[in-house]
Amino acid sequence: MNHPLVSIIIPCYNNEAFVKQAIESALQQTYTNVEIIVIDDGSTDSSLEIIRSFENHIQWETGSNQGAPKARNLGLEVARGEYIKFLDADDILLGDCLKNQVERASQISSERKAIVYGDAIWINRDGETLPSNPLLARQTDEDPIAHILSQCPLTSCPLHKRDYLLEIAGFDPSIPKGQEHDLHLRLVLAGVDFVYHSGAVYQYREYSNRGLSSKGAMIHFEILQQQRKKIKEQTRKPLSADVRKILARRFWAYGRSILREGYVVEAKSYFEAARKLDPQNCIIGNPPYPMLVQLLGATKAEYFTHKLKGLVKPTPV
Repeated sequence: MNHPLVSIIIPCYNNEAFVKQAIESALQQTYTNVEIIVIDDGSTDSSLEIIRSFENHIQWETGSNQGAPKARNLGLEVARGEYIKFLDADDILLGDCLKNQVERASQISSERKAIVYGDAIWINRDGETLPSNPLLARQTDEDPIAHILSQCPLTSCPLHKRDYLLEIAGFDPSIPKGQEHDLHLRLVLAGVDFVYHSGAVYQYREYSNRGLSSKGAMIHFEILQQQRKKIKEQTRKPLSADVRKILARRFWAYGRSILREGYVVEAKSYFEAARKLDPQNCIIGNPPYPMLVQLLGATKAEYFTHKLKGLVKPTPV
């Protein structure tokens, strides 16, 4: 097996609690032909001091705060590797991540435009494992666009080819959240095949520092609308039934989520968009929720579902 250079790109903004562990996980890879590029995105805490402490073991740059997408794109400009691994400053690569993924990538025919990816282990702020499900591989007859919408890997799951990322100009800086969903969709639209290999490659830290604002509640609405537009523009075809169903259900799921945060007006926009896409299949939720939606509407259905959950007590062991 050849040992091509892999560039690990770590954007960091005020992650003093975790950035040391992230960099160490990159340095401790069993695959050794690696360069580590840390982009400090204008941190105001001690992140930059921690980054500097690694001296010549890593490359690093710093500048004004412009957001993670621009920081990752800056790292991509600096990178020399054939392969790219993105790692957020609060996440952790497993020790054999690169060794396994480079080996699997080397088995793909050079005539095939494809990348490999694996699973993430979800952890909380304290490093404790959270419940999560492995991704599902795309079936032979499954639409690749529908698949990436429903089974989109998290940021550090894929081992990217640098050339493919440059072809689509990297991350879109205009997207404030969930940028990997947009990146992966655009890669698929550019003809890149995502090849799944089961097994975890990194630990993804899930936590939230602040609640939503009214504007924040509409972020996913705008992202889904952009995805819908990009698919239509790139394929020059009407959305397939599978894509319409997946997008509709994602609108509905996000609508339910922000409704539980109290954003009733915003949630209605999600529900309306979902119904326009696929009125027959858009409602997502366990019984009796779908029936309650039909009888009472989405807002009251959410209220009564919440009440019913409170009435059902766990069965004693």
